Amino acid sequence: MAGYREDWFNNNESNHGWYTCVRCGKKLRKGDVDIDHIIPQNKGGRHDLNNLQCMCKHCNRSKQDDFGIDNVRDYTKNVQKNTGKKIESLFKNKKR
Repeated sequence: MAGYREDWFNNNESNHGWYTCVRCGKKLRKGDVDIDHIIPQNKGGRHDLNNLQCMCKHCNRSKQDDFGIDNVRDYTKNVQKNTGKKIESLFKNKKR
């Protein structure tokens, strides 16, 4: 079974072999990419595609293990990108 890094690469196309850091915009080759957990694993983050993002090593190391509203925004943006649906639409048929 492939790890979360390979899962991310298998589900995200490159631009002719180049990937972009979500934080600084730097262009990277596959070997220079860190696949980062938006919600850290020690805060309950999982290896699913919605919780993973492409970062350069510098940005990933400098963010450390901070967790805040920006992480939630990044997570919801990834859900929208990967499912094609807004978060609200996933819950519109749920009864209260």
